[in-house]
Amino acid sequence: MWRHCLAIILLSNFGEARIGCKNMDGRDVDWFAALKYPANVDERRGRSFVYFDSTQKGWKLSPQPINSTDSAIGATVNQIYVMDKRRMFGIAYNDDVPGTHVNGDRGHSKGVALFDESVGFWMLHSVPNYPPPERYDYPETGSKFAQSFLCLTLDAHFLQDIGEYLRFAQVTPFITNLPDFHKLLAPVLEDVVSKKSLKRSDTVYTTIRGIETLGGRKVKGFSKHKKFQLVETWRNGAAKDVGSQCGGGANVYDVNNIALLGKSFSSSKDHSKWGVSMNEKVPAVCIGDVNRQESQFKRGGGAVCIEDRTLWKTFRESVTGFDGCDVSSKTDEKEAPKAIKEDKKTKKSNKSV
Repeated sequence: MWRHCLAIILLSNFGEARIGCKNMDGRDVDWFAALKYPANVDERRGRSFVYFDSTQKGWKLSPQPINSTDSAIGATVNQIYVMDKRRMFGIAYNDDVPGTHVNGDRGHSKGVALFDESVGFWMLHSVPNYPPPERYDYPETGSKFAQSFLCLTLDAHFLQDIGEYLRFAQVTPFITNLPDFHKLLAPVLEDVVSKKSLKRSDTVYTTIRGIETLGGRKVKGFSKHKKFQLVETWRNGAAKDVGSQCGGGANVYDVNNIALLGKSFSSSKDHSKWGVSMNEKVPAVCIGDVNRQESQFKRGGGAVCIEDRTLWKTFRESVTGFDGCDVSSKTDEKEAPKAIKEDKKTKKSNKSV
């Protein structure tokens, strides 16, 4: 009899789903990236999104809308609403907390994380008022513009690194659960959930954290406190845009137009935050939460960068227009190249990132 009971318990534990990122079939996946369409090009009025993970060669349209718990994003985030509070650390943070006013003093940072004692996920996104505090849904306010997502399945021992990233960014948590186990595993999480900032005596305002997904994909998290000037791309509204940055050893170009599976839209309809390298020798894609506007100099935030050649190619080929640099004119150290308009047909011979 006891053997039968033991067998039932073992089978039950074996069948228990792992905490982590979920793919479009609801199955475990090491990591994924996604971009949501803006409402003006989407039959679902801004609820459709394209999806990419390590098993793919390019974007795939999600068969389920983003507000569904059967979608990859919905299935992943929905885990936080059914977490076992005795043994799971959970956090949702957003500078634009659902049902409240925007906190302009703290970091311009958005994300969700959930971990048991061994494994979990961390998702960075760009959506204001998301996710809801009680049960999963997608806000109407997040439908109008394009949005970005990056999900990583991670070993729990990376929680200290994630916590340091969040502490420097000065995130605003609105869903939190911190068991004693995770307090010991990653002491910095207590500062994060209690919104403790850096000390006045601190002189370092940035952190770079090396992280590795459960499947072995190495990524880097770059996070800044509001006292440090680091920027990455929402360029609408009253704030002054940073613009393309030319010269100084590395160039940063503003993307103007995007095409995803045949649907095109401009940066005026795009609230996503991502960057892609111009050099195939460094096939990096960075997804984060800081706008490319001067007002963001005084906000915390960051980005996570992943090197994957197929992901890089997918993002790079999605860019159909950007503000480049005039490399034909001679420049010296006192004068940087002037920004010009370019598109995919323009030959890009300048060194850039």
